Amino acid sequence: MNWIQDFFQDLHFGLRMLRKSPGFAAIAILTLALGISANTAVFSVVNGVLLRPLAYQEPNQLYLIQVVWSQMSKFYPLIPANLPGYQIWRKQCHSFEDIAIAEGASADLTGSGEPKKTHGVRGSANLFALLGLSPALGRDFLPMEDEFGRGRVVILTSRFWRGYFHSDPAVIGRAIILDGVPFTVVGVLPASFHFPPQLGQLTSFGREIDFFEPLNGPKESEREFVGEFDFAAIGRLRTGVTPEQALAELNVIQAEITREVAKTDTGVDLKAAIIPLESEVVGAARHGMILLLAAVGVVLLVACVNLANMMLSRIPGRMREAAIRSALGATRWQLFRQMLTESLLLGIMGGALGIWLGSAGVTWLVRAAPPAVPRLDEVHMDSRALWFGVLLSLLTTVLAGVLPAWRASKGDVQETLKSGGAGAGEGRGTRRLRETLVVAETGLSTLLLIIAGLLTSSLFHLLRVNIGFATEKVLTVEVDLPPQRYSEPAARMHFYNALLDRLRGLPGVHASGWVSRLPLEGETSVSGFDVPPGGPFHFPANFRPASPDYFAAMGIRLLHGRIFSERDRGRKVVVVSESVAKRFWPGQNPIGRTCLTFWGGREEDEVIGVVSDIRTVKLDAAPVMMVYVPDWFGGKDLRVPQSAGIVLRTSGDERGVEPSVREAIHATDREVPIAAMRSMSEMVSESVAPRRFQMLLALLFAGSALFLASLGIYGVIAYSIEQRRRELGIRSALGAQVSDLHRMVLRQGMSPVMAGLVAGLSTSFVIGRLMKSLLFSVKATDPLTMGTVAFLVTIVALLACFIPSRRASRVDPMVALRYE
Repeated sequence: MNWIQDFFQDLHFGLRMLRKSPGFAAIAILTLALGISANTAVFSVVNGVLLRPLAYQEPNQLYLIQVVWSQMSKFYPLIPANLPGYQIWRKQCHSFEDIAIAEGASADLTGSGEPKKTHGVRGSANLFALLGLSPALGRDFLPMEDEFGRGRVVILTSRFWRGYFHSDPAVIGRAIILDGVPFTVVGVLPASFHFPPQLGQLTSFGREIDFFEPLNGPKESEREFVGEFDFAAIGRLRTGVTPEQALAELNVIQAEITREVAKTDTGVDLKAAIIPLESEVVGAARHGMILLLAAVGVVLLVACVNLANMMLSRIPGRMREAAIRSALGATRWQLFRQMLTESLLLGIMGGALGIWLGSAGVTWLVRAAPPAVPRLDEVHMDSRALWFGVLLSLLTTVLAGVLPAWRASKGDVQETLKSGGAGAGEGRGTRRLRETLVVAETGLSTLLLIIAGLLTSSLFHLLRVNIGFATEKVLTVEVDLPPQRYSEPAARMHFYNALLDRLRGLPGVHASGWVSRLPLEGETSVSGFDVPPGGPFHFPANFRPASPDYFAAMGIRLLHGRIFSERDRGRKVVVVSESVAKRFWPGQNPIGRTCLTFWGGREEDEVIGVVSDIRTVKLDAAPVMMVYVPDWFGGKDLRVPQSAGIVLRTSGDERGVEPSVREAIHATDREVPIAAMRSMSEMVSESVAPRRFQMLLALLFAGSALFLASLGIYGVIAYSIEQRRRELGIRSALGAQVSDLHRMVLRQGMSPVMAGLVAGLSTSFVIGRLMKSLLFSVKATDPLTMGTVAFLVTIVALLACFIPSRRASRVDPMVALRYE
């Protein structure tokens, strides 16, 4: 049992030594806590997003089934599924145990106060069974509820049940009014259930899902084989069946569907593609998460190097202690173990503080992260993250403590005892080792600063891109008309016209208009556009019903021709975007040309105007081909949307007219809910939120690393000056000028800094290529970023060297010579 006794003796002695140096202990613990807290918090996010499997039964067997439309694959390599295709897959594809589909849905909840816009999922009745889930209250959907007229039931999410219904279990069996229709609540989902809103890039799921409803039969537009491709299809692979076998069977079925479609619509070639559901959910966030984890790991490595440097700085002062203990019989192993125990104590205290700060950091990260980060609602500090923090603490202190402990146990006992205080100084080997650590710190800090600089430059360029519309003094309001009251297009058109008349009369409003989907809110109503006698459906475009005043209110420039007006009523006219004009009539005047549109039926229309391109999906995505149509487009089937975005151009602060706008909407119809009211500047800011979040974290980590590196540089120079105090006194006594001493100290301090700077710049060329997907209009070898970082690191290093160099220049020769 001697080793247990020895271990506790080492602990007791280590605590006593740390109490004798409270300043060193505090800085070392805070340095460790900074690195460990950041790593634990980021690991919790990465664990929740990337590492933890989806919370479904056997999630590795779940695959997303998508469609490849060969004629459209140049523009859209993969598109969602549609209802007729799903019905055939489920009957004929035996490679999957079952297949379910889901699409985004929204409804106005009325009957209890002001109408509330709710977001949900319309899915097949087998969706929860396929995922291996049962409601916490009530029952699952029944197969018959997929049939038309029998699906007026909903299952609520736990969050919505707790918030809106105050966790009332009696809600089961109660009727709620959605879009003017009573729906019976038949179940409540468990709080642990999370449906991936990231599938919204294929459909239209909201970030917060309130309810699920069954299919309730196909809608009129969902009956065609080539219509309404907006469902996410999820299949569970049978045991023993490979994904390749399942894909082959699906494509046999797709070939048969293609032959059936060819009877009425030629030029359509449909194939299938399957993607692991987990990969689709995580999506493009994987690269950003890996970069984030690597960056915070570098911060920890810098903290580790800095701690090793601090412990090495104490070695010369403890060499005499080690020599005396050796003379009294202590072995090198005992000396090594004692020093390592002190490092372990620092790790335990720093790790405990770091894990506690990390738990708060997880909460901050989840709140600060943009909604685009997948699985964010599943992120929390679990036992895996806790053990990660503990192991990280132990590993960090071992890495930081081994080198100093080895140097302390390696000293020459006789030389140290004979030399007394003077000889107990820092040897050349130890000094070189400390300078090598400064090289590593500087190089790692430089690398992080370059990454942060590239992300900052990307965001700067992104915010300066030509978005095609105005952002200042523009207010947007999204309204959703209740389907039961506004089932007819004429009723919807009357509401929009009446509302615009009220809005035009408001003080401070210069122009107002409506459009079916606002800019930066994604693609919708994608259909074919061609020039006769071209082939059908070769070039997909986004169709947008809009009022004539929308373009002036939104600040979209008219390039050629004119906007449709009342004098065009009844005529088949369209306004196209600049990209459409360049694609079909390059170098020609498109005004008066005839085009073929497939949205709502194949017909010929006249182009009367060309407007500038706008950013539709996000700022870093190229503009899509856009076709604007008037509300009378489609003849007797008026193209007036059920939901629309109202745009107002104001003379002053757009927020100042919000109360008046709200009153105008309620005065037009009090039952119409306001889904959202935002300024266009806010929408642009939201679109760049993921990049801004990455940039802020990179700047935070890079700044922390640079701060730690500057402490390391200062520590090396300051301790070296203290050890060379006698030498400096002799130099001063022999006539050395103050400037000479300054140059000597700066040269000693800046030499490892320059070496680290060169190493960091060289490494950044490799790292920059790996993060190309995260950059926008910036090269990975951007000279401005490289030069700025090099200048910043040099200035910080000079400041870190300046204080010790001033101290060196003020050494009194007589005091220094009497020191020993």
